[in-house]
Amino acid sequence: MEEHGMQELRALVLDRPASEVQGIERAYVFARDAHAGVNRKSGEPYITHPVAVAVILARLGMDSDSVMAGLLHATVEDVESVTFEQIEALFGRDVRRIVEGETKVSKLSKQGSQSATVSDAGRDLQAENLRQMLIAMTDDIRIIVVKLADRLHNMRTLGSMRPDKQVRIARETMDIFAPLAHRLGIGQIKWELEDLSFRYLHPDEYAYLQSRLQSRQDERDVLIGEAVTQLDEALREDLELPEWVLDIDISGRSKHLWSIHCKMQREGKGLEQIFDLLAIRVIVTPRDLIVPEGTDEKRREKAEATREKRICYHTVSIVHSMWTPLPGRFKDYIAVPKPNGYQSLHTTVISQSGQPIEVQIRSRRMHEVAEYGVAAHWMYKQGSQLAQKDRENWIAQLRELQDEINDASDYMDAVKSDILGQRVRVFTPRGLAVSLPSGSTPIDFAYHIHTRIGETTVGARVNGSIVPLAHKLGNGDMVEIVTSKNGHPSKDWLNFAVTRSARAKIRHHFRQLEREDARQRGHDMLERHLRKRQLPVRQLMRTKLLEDAAQKLLSTRNPDDLYFAISAGKLTPSAVGRVLSPSLASEQGQPRPPSKRAPVPRPPETGGVYVEGFTTTTKLSNCCSPIRGDQIMGYLTRGRGVSIHRIDCPNMIRLLKDEPERCVAASWDAGKPGLTLVDLDVMAADRHGLLADVLGVLSAEKRSPLKVEANVDLDDVAHILLRLGVRGNADLEHVRAAIGRVEGVTAIVRLGRGGVRGRKDSGASA
Repeated sequence: MEEHGMQELRALVLDRPASEVQGIERAYVFARDAHAGVNRKSGEPYITHPVAVAVILARLGMDSDSVMAGLLHATVEDVESVTFEQIEALFGRDVRRIVEGETKVSKLSKQGSQSATVSDAGRDLQAENLRQMLIAMTDDIRIIVVKLADRLHNMRTLGSMRPDKQVRIARETMDIFAPLAHRLGIGQIKWELEDLSFRYLHPDEYAYLQSRLQSRQDERDVLIGEAVTQLDEALREDLELPEWVLDIDISGRSKHLWSIHCKMQREGKGLEQIFDLLAIRVIVTPRDLIVPEGTDEKRREKAEATREKRICYHTVSIVHSMWTPLPGRFKDYIAVPKPNGYQSLHTTVISQSGQPIEVQIRSRRMHEVAEYGVAAHWMYKQGSQLAQKDRENWIAQLRELQDEINDASDYMDAVKSDILGQRVRVFTPRGLAVSLPSGSTPIDFAYHIHTRIGETTVGARVNGSIVPLAHKLGNGDMVEIVTSKNGHPSKDWLNFAVTRSARAKIRHHFRQLEREDARQRGHDMLERHLRKRQLPVRQLMRTKLLEDAAQKLLSTRNPDDLYFAISAGKLTPSAVGRVLSPSLASEQGQPRPPSKRAPVPRPPETGGVYVEGFTTTTKLSNCCSPIRGDQIMGYLTRGRGVSIHRIDCPNMIRLLKDEPERCVAASWDAGKPGLTLVDLDVMAADRHGLLADVLGVLSAEKRSPLKVEANVDLDDVAHILLRLGVRGNADLEHVRAAIGRVEGVTAIVRLGRGGVRGRKDSGASA
């Protein structure tokens, strides 16, 4: 047990039951044998890593199952002969669950890291790895605590990795693992992970701050030592405090480098302008409370919590009586704890040396929560009910996000912003605490309370004063939402709502409005169509008939689906009308003859085109001007019938890609072809008499152009633009061949109407 750091681990677990110590010893021997002969990148035996992880877990006060899982966390993954069943048989079901969770995440992590630098797929795999880790955590919180210990030791030994891996791992640690440790309240791990990541992500800034602080370390140590002595004397000489407390622990505290860097960046200050570089921490341990016999446990806990607060407030009054407090620098995290359960009093004072010093005051229990968080109080010890409720809430949020978001990258973005980001705690008018992401507004607060409150919000009061709905909430704010039954969401809210939940609910509201508008539009289009044909609207639009029509046309029995399809252009009112009233089908969509005095309207012009399933108006598109003989396709427009395009038209190619559901098959009918207008660009070497020769050919062919334009470009190429009537492709080719025989003609390009170039047809050379 003395090798590979086991001496330290054994010292940490000696006070545990003998059976648990024996289990930890057996786990060490099992892991040592499994990893025999394997070394880390640093050259050390691999077993030093799981032992170091177990030491971190033991220092956190984690249960023995977690410590054993820390020793065993890599055995199944790295050794083929070791199975989860074997782990369960030797060490129990809980140890297996933690090891299995760790193994699953580690496998994904290795896959992601191998490809993260070369492809988006690798980065997606990394996001999936993190998502699986968070999902596993919702089943057993100990999985993530073991993972944090694993990551902490890896960060401590990151120097043996390649520089690119150092940066990637440090970035992932700063983005995910440090915020996760903070959210779980494990300040001890959070600060070290941030400083280690800072070292690799910003090496120059890290080295600068470290050297500046070290250069004056001796001076600061003297100042802190004097202040600690003065404060210790004042607290012990107080007449009341010694009667209430069993012990007072006062110590100097160095502010973490990453915290200093962030404060300098946030406030735009230099190192010499940061007031709270010097810090003292006061931890008071209350004496056992004497309560009357028969007092129930709940009342006892409440009395103990009240006495803890009273002792802390009394202590800060002593500090303020001996040193001058800086205005605006007192923070009460006991009355208003941080969302992760952190409780403490912070005050900045001017010491007798003239230097500002930050003093933190908390009880022993509060200190354990601040340092060890969930490790100290999640199901293993009695802790803050408020902190436990917060953790239950955000773990429930993780489950909700898993159900709502399929994409791993989107899931991680939502976790970072909504769950792992900085938080503020605000209060309802009844004093209920609500934890929200930093930067949240009254709109986020309203939707957090209830969707209906969010949707009917018309105003807000913060701390009794009316504020804009875009007002950013601060820690400890009292928020009151003003609602009205006539209130409704505004799209402007999307510009300042912060939480994913609020933004999703606002978007859902407007999608519902758009859906209702589409339903009503489809309903009105069908009703107008039936009225235009003087049909009995009420009888034909009965629910039963509409359900039958929906079943026949869409394989559904919901009439609303008919309206949506009509509104979207997927069905025409006439197609639905033919199903509702078979008489329409026999009339081929023509209306009933009106009164004798009114002329019967002519059927719509279809351009000689047949569109399968539709009798609505068709229109030959101007962009490509299709003529009989071209391969064609139809596009179902909104309210303007079917637009007919050549199949090689650039617009048709785009529509087939973007809106394939609105593209329909079309063909030329078998009737006698009529004249179709086509535009041609005749290109030729410029010469005298060219236009006359082209028009002469057309005259010989008995063609009368409807439009003629001629110009010459900078390359002396003449362009003669002609608009002619042709009876199809064969007729067009005949005309093109005749014009192509004119001297100097190099090409004849067919244009869309309005001069838009369509397909390039090679012209005949002279």
